[in-house]
Amino acid sequence: MSADDVKLFLSIGLDKKKAELAAKNEKVCAKLKAVIEAAGVTGGCDGPVALLLFTVATRLKTMTGVKNLKECLAYVLNGKIKTPPQVTELLTQLTKGPEIFDPKSFETACGVGVVLTEADVRKTVSKVFERNDSLLAKDRYRAMGKVFGQVRGALKFANGKVVKDVFDELLLKKLGPKTEQDKKKVKNKPKANPKGTNEEEKTDDSTNVTSLNAHQLTSLLKGRDIPWAKNSEAEMKAHRTRTGGLMRTRFPPEPNGYLHIGHAKAMNFNFGVAKKFGGVTYLRFDDTNPEAEKKEYIDNIIENVKFMGHSPWKITYSSDSFEKLYEFAVGLIKKNKAFVCHMKGEDIQDNKKLGKKQKPSPWRNRPINESLYEFERMRRGYYAEGEAILRLKMDIKHDNPNMWDIVAYRVILRPHPHTGDKWCIYPTYDYTHCIIDSLEDITHSLCTMEFENRRESYYWLLDEIDIFKPNVWEYGRLNIESNVLSKRKLKHLVMAGFVSGWDDPRLLTINGLRRRGFTAEGINAFCDAMGVSRSVVVWAPYERLEQCGRGALNHISPRRMVVLDPLKVVLTNVDEKLNIDVKSQDFPDSLGVADNKKYLVKLHSTVYIERKDFRVEANKNYFGLTPGKTVRLLHAFNITCEKYDTSADGKVSTVYCKVDLNNKKKLKKGFLHWVSAPPGKTPLTITARLYEKLFVVDRPGEEGNYLEQLNKNSLRVVQAYANPELASAKVDEHYQFERLGFFYVDPSSSPKKLVFNRTMALASGIKKRTGGKKS
Repeated sequence: MSADDVKLFLSIGLDKKKAELAAKNEKVCAKLKAVIEAAGVTGGCDGPVALLLFTVATRLKTMTGVKNLKECLAYVLNGKIKTPPQVTELLTQLTKGPEIFDPKSFETACGVGVVLTEADVRKTVSKVFERNDSLLAKDRYRAMGKVFGQVRGALKFANGKVVKDVFDELLLKKLGPKTEQDKKKVKNKPKANPKGTNEEEKTDDSTNVTSLNAHQLTSLLKGRDIPWAKNSEAEMKAHRTRTGGLMRTRFPPEPNGYLHIGHAKAMNFNFGVAKKFGGVTYLRFDDTNPEAEKKEYIDNIIENVKFMGHSPWKITYSSDSFEKLYEFAVGLIKKNKAFVCHMKGEDIQDNKKLGKKQKPSPWRNRPINESLYEFERMRRGYYAEGEAILRLKMDIKHDNPNMWDIVAYRVILRPHPHTGDKWCIYPTYDYTHCIIDSLEDITHSLCTMEFENRRESYYWLLDEIDIFKPNVWEYGRLNIESNVLSKRKLKHLVMAGFVSGWDDPRLLTINGLRRRGFTAEGINAFCDAMGVSRSVVVWAPYERLEQCGRGALNHISPRRMVVLDPLKVVLTNVDEKLNIDVKSQDFPDSLGVADNKKYLVKLHSTVYIERKDFRVEANKNYFGLTPGKTVRLLHAFNITCEKYDTSADGKVSTVYCKVDLNNKKKLKKGFLHWVSAPPGKTPLTITARLYEKLFVVDRPGEEGNYLEQLNKNSLRVVQAYANPELASAKVDEHYQFERLGFFYVDPSSSPKKLVFNRTMALASGIKKRTGGKKS
């Protein structure tokens, strides 16, 4: 791997990992260098463009026979080709297109300038349905794949999600719900299995559930069968009467900490799927452990659910049903399905280590009346913590450890944040959550994959109590690279002072994301993009979260100019008292923002640019300022460097330039943001907090101590210069600092001390998503 190749690939805007991967592979390296040379971007380009060039290089099988590379790549550079379908067609044109480049035919083939509205999509889908009318009448839903293939072929440059949603809607309207015949699988003749290959193919099972229709959803949300998980017809009829046939989901956090982005995904899934199908969602606090729960957590959870844009049908507490839960426990004792046990916690764990050879509790077969008496004594406070517990009498020989007489109640001698000191015994989570699901008539109990092995105990308990059994479905738990979501690890980072608090912008708590400047729209867009999967853990690159956040911020973040590392520039050919108004506006016209305010920026004879935008020596691919070179001050005028001064340490201290107020020279590159102030005066000074990833590895703690993998440079605080227009910035406002990134006004900010947090840079390389282990 050549260091020069890595340096070249980094210079065009690729992230370090991609640059090193490309340099290691001899063929990819040669192809990428050829693409860079043909595109003429050896001095750098925008991140998205760099990714597209990387895609072109990696997907080209060989450079032999490639035609019109320079002409085709020009469309990538000018932004006219930017979507995956367009890039696919570009690759076809490079290898199978005409020898002589024809711009018109190329643009037609690649969909340049094509804009397809939802109305256009509906029209096209309807036409394809008409063309396949007889096929759909004959094969109905079995023809869906073939017909959808024709639709995608006709709409290859349209938004894929819009196409899928319209297709599903119109197909259901045309054919109606699936019949029993539709649901029957057609048996195909088995294909010969090549020697040495696996019978089962590995597939990507990540799905955006909110894009499915009701029939697809019912088929998908079906977990592992449990014999005692069935409801009787009478129970189902009663359930439908109570719910009106509506879907009911729940978001059930334990109020023992602050929510993080994994909870945001759970919210997005539960609230989103219920809303799509006209159902409702509870916000339920599973508050069964007064040792860890606080009122402040409850209040913050309610606030963050609202921030995320969700409206609970009801807010409930498991503790409101403590009396009912107690009655059920008494009923189980009377059925000889529960008993009071006096084994110590450590003895129970040691016994369970023996597996199926474990011995039953010495109190397992105590008389029913004795357990009833002891359970009442537990309730009245006769026992200290750890002296008595109520266990369910399940099956200690079962294959699933969650059937080994789990604990239902324990003694905890402290008040509860919601019920006060009414109780001194508290139900466990495993005993409580399935019963509350049933009492609330939850139709779809959606939880993460670590609960999959609790299906037996969940349905065993409901079956023994003889109450309604919700449909349980598990999905992959979300993890994001270069960060941690474990409550234990998050708590240690906060308590040990590695971060400033639960709302530190480097954390992926919802409080932290909010303080960094992420919006609910951006976080929800990320959750939608990730979909749901049956993988045990779903790992997402942090860059994907940034990408979704960037899309949500682009239309709400007015543009301003700020210089983080100022270098003084003196304009030598104008009056020292120069005071010119330069026209600017909040958003580029191309965004089509309705309330696009215009404003004036003052240009004086003293200007400040980024230190990195000036070099004493540079090659032709550097687009910043160098001696004798002309660049453009963004929105303003051309300047040409005449000379520069250096300080005692050898650093450039001042640059002297001529300004061309007529902009005689037309420039295509080399546009620099700037800040200006009258001579002798200091520009508006702000504090900018520049955040990076919290950890230096993708998966902290997977190999080594996660604390030793913290990024020591995850926060850099600088005093930056800004133009006066930013002086009126208020807390909770978003801005885009031109050429630097998106910034958010921190809650600690004041008119006398403005503080901005960098939410994200303007672009970054996107890594492929990696999945966890299959269940």
